[in-house]
Amino acid sequence: MRRSISKQSLVSLCILLLVTFFVLTINIYTGPLSSQDKENEISPAVQIDSSEFRRRRDLSLKDLWYKKKFMRKENGTSSTKFGGIYVREAYRVSDEEIRFLYLENQDNNVNLKAEVPSIGWKPVEWFCFNASCFDYLFCSMATRFGSIRLSSVTPHQPYIHLTTELNDEYTVIPVIDVRLHPITHHYPHTLGVCLQPIFFFTDWTVIIQFFESWIAQGATKFYFYLHSYTWQTKKVLNFYKQSLGDDLELLDWSDLPVHSRSRGDYEKDPNSRTFRHGATAFMHDCMMRARSKVKFVANTDLDDLAVSSSLNISDALNKASDRHPNAAQFKVDWILSHQPQHWDSIHTPRDVNFGLQSVRVLEIDSIRYDYRVSKKMFHRPERVVHFDMHSVYRNELSEDKTHQHTTIEIYDSLNLYYLHLRRFERHLLNPPVVKYNNRFNSSLLMKLNTKMLDQFTERMEGTEFGEAMLSPWALDAHQTMRDLEQCRREAFGTILDDRNQMCQQSSAGCEGMLTSGISFIKTPQTWVNIAHKALFNSYVEKTKLFSLFQ
Repeated sequence: MRRSISKQSLVSLCILLLVTFFVLTINIYTGPLSSQDKENEISPAVQIDSSEFRRRRDLSLKDLWYKKKFMRKENGTSSTKFGGIYVREAYRVSDEEIRFLYLENQDNNVNLKAEVPSIGWKPVEWFCFNASCFDYLFCSMATRFGSIRLSSVTPHQPYIHLTTELNDEYTVIPVIDVRLHPITHHYPHTLGVCLQPIFFFTDWTVIIQFFESWIAQGATKFYFYLHSYTWQTKKVLNFYKQSLGDDLELLDWSDLPVHSRSRGDYEKDPNSRTFRHGATAFMHDCMMRARSKVKFVANTDLDDLAVSSSLNISDALNKASDRHPNAAQFKVDWILSHQPQHWDSIHTPRDVNFGLQSVRVLEIDSIRYDYRVSKKMFHRPERVVHFDMHSVYRNELSEDKTHQHTTIEIYDSLNLYYLHLRRFERHLLNPPVVKYNNRFNSSLLMKLNTKMLDQFTERMEGTEFGEAMLSPWALDAHQTMRDLEQCRREAFGTILDDRNQMCQQSSAGCEGMLTSGISFIKTPQTWVNIAHKALFNSYVEKTKLFSLFQ
């Protein structure tokens, strides 16, 4: 027998449903506090620049909703949070501080601890490289800066012990001494170059152009980071290592450690959420590594060609530094240009002729807005704290501790500038209309081309390198570069747009898109997971051990 529902019960049920719907709606829009927000409430670690985190804590509900939106997939569920905290090396940047960088999920709330000599274990101070603490393009594995405070009389040790607050193990991390003593210091090098890690790299000709263009204009120190590359590339790098010796440091820069069953999985592989295999981390690792060794450092890509009107970048930077003695970096124009390639005719290094006379600069109206306004920088390594390719977030304090070192923009673009050389050939039936700047004076590039060819020919003299057969490679290079260009827009089967907000430019996402079939040399593992919690097998029966004391 059915029991009828009274009108009062029906009204109560409707009210209950409305309240439930309202609570669920609020939770969808705001969600629970992320672990990063919780960290700002309960973290015992001493944090640098705490005002940044207070601002994040005080976000409005609307702002929190937008933050949660960035962390959601298309179906509305929150993305995977990776628990690893990955470290490579640390640097003794001053008598009072060891600094290191690490990668972690941007919502991690696990604090690091360091064993400080004569003090013991203490929390690691940390800060983000930008105000939002987010990385680029929805890539949630973000760069953090760790700082360990020391007594000024602490002797240097070549290692430091790091762990997390939830771990019962510690990890030994090497420490490189890069302290600069202003009164007595002498720089071994005036101009150095930090090169972003080469990534599934095939175009070995541009490596020759890179070295010869910088050497021709005064660079004497190179930090060349390696991720993955072809055997032809390895032969070229071996040649320059033999030629330059200690002035060229070849530095391995691997993927983050991940179990083989999770590799390439967007939900399980931290490399799938790492922007350009840790580009932000690389820049700061290299800048700290160059402290006290190099006066001026260019942070650059292989397709950037720096040019000085005197063909002496070192001299131009020294003159700019004399005018601005408090400067931490100098910003210069970054000009988009095209450089046609003739890869099919290049079989040996001796076939390379650079072809700078064929470079064409684009008219500004034909350039995308972000490329019009972007600049590139030369840094004083010991004066910069954190930055990206085109912007500075914070510099070190001046020697008297009263103000930060400054950023100077050089407006005389004809004196010192970068050409951003787009070398990839697109064979289009109906090419888009592109306007070129026919007023650009290319005679300086022709003069630089001649100087580069002369010194390259002399460098090859008496070696077998010039005649080394490095073919076939052109077809594989074309296909691989097409695949990598496609990976900028599509990876993990998803097109990057306003709806599909996924981390695209990652090693995990791009590797599966390569179709040429060639094998790449990959660097050995260089990262260690500080947050790894090993589960060891126990060889003691707890119940039996307990019974002995009854």
